[in-house]
Amino acid sequence: MQKTLRPIIVLLTLLTAACGGDPSLPEATGKGSIRAINAIPMSSNIYFLIEEDRLSTLVYQGASSPEPYDDLNYTFNFEVLFAGETSRRRLASRNIDIVADRDYVFLLGGSLSSPTITVWEDDERSFEETDTVLAVKFAHASATLGALDYYFADAAIAPALGNQAATLSYGEIADATDFSEGDYVLTITTAGDPTGVVYASESTTFAPRDTYLLTAFDADERNTAPMIVNSFRSFGGSSQLPDPNYPPTVQFINASMDLGAVDIYDDEALTSQIISAHDFLDVSAELEVAQGTNTFYYTPAGDTAAVLLETPLSAFGGRRYRTIAIGPAGEPLGVPFAPDVRSVGTGAKLSLYSSSNNVTLVDIYAVEAGTSIDDASPLAIDDESSTAALAAGSYDLYVTESGEKVALAGPFRIDVARGDVVDLIVVDTADPALLDVLFLSGGPTP
Repeated sequence: MQKTLRPIIVLLTLLTAACGGDPSLPEATGKGSIRAINAIPMSSNIYFLIEEDRLSTLVYQGASSPEPYDDLNYTFNFEVLFAGETSRRRLASRNIDIVADRDYVFLLGGSLSSPTITVWEDDERSFEETDTVLAVKFAHASATLGALDYYFADAAIAPALGNQAATLSYGEIADATDFSEGDYVLTITTAGDPTGVVYASESTTFAPRDTYLLTAFDADERNTAPMIVNSFRSFGGSSQLPDPNYPPTVQFINASMDLGAVDIYDDEALTSQIISAHDFLDVSAELEVAQGTNTFYYTPAGDTAAVLLETPLSAFGGRRYRTIAIGPAGEPLGVPFAPDVRSVGTGAKLSLYSSSNNVTLVDIYAVEAGTSIDDASPLAIDDESSTAALAAGSYDLYVTESGEKVALAGPFRIDVARGDVVDLIVVDTADPALLDVLFLSGGPTP
């Protein structure tokens, strides 16, 4: 009997030790909150990782949602993919001992060649259900501007020296300040000069029982203003606070062969003409429009007897938009969107749009100059931004019907470097069997 029980007792002892774990390993006693902000102006998407597991993908001017993690030691990594490469490059890393009930924000700044990590750390804020206050943290992530004063007040209160909520330099964050729920205007000025306004928001409603991280960034090619401010909330999510001094703009393109020359009005009564004699392949200048809902009315050039097309545009303050007229005779369509023409330092960007009525789906090929597309694959197009990435080099561009290898347009020789943007629209020609390309920037070399 003893011979039978002894190995069983030994086995149970080993299992008990295994289940108990190594007593020398640290044990979590709580959780801290982690998130990251991408403040590298020419970055493409940045991958934010805890050890080797991806937490989030960070767009420029964007932040990940706060995530709770055990109060242990971790290494946080930031990586990016350069065009033409198959694996991501590690940009920067930071090892942190997470403390329970603390909030950690990683600000990734600097440049792709010389990135920096700044960690903002504070106690996590909790509110009672009856609280009518909110907490605000002001942060400076604009690499081109020096010290700034932040004013946060009712719209009727003008900035005055001594009333600023914070004075910050690049990479700094102010301690959280409590404010009563209500409507506020954020005004940012050069430090020490309340008249040197570089940014002023609209009056915005701030809800109670939340912490707002109001972060100033340098704008980019998508914006009409020099600075934007994003509001990041403790519950996750973000919103941009537009500066009404910089209205949105729209650029009109006529890519419909059948539409003919048109005049464009911005009122239903057709008394406010903004574009005249807008013909096939015409590209207008950028025009300022009102923030909010706009509707554009297309009529035959010189004739207001009939409206051929109505195009709505919901415009956000300080953003650039484009409206393309497409479609066959009798079925014109206006397509409004915000083009992604932001320059990035990880490669050249192709911003693509196909307006063809004759070919429903197209493939775009970019092959080494002087080579065939026979053994090539079409460009991988990002579904959200309708862009593709190219490594620096010389290429021939071709357009084919999707899944086919017969060139309908091209070759177009382009020479690109990192940071270049090739902005193009695929258009019909008089020959329904052929297509063409309208280059808005980064066109073929002579």
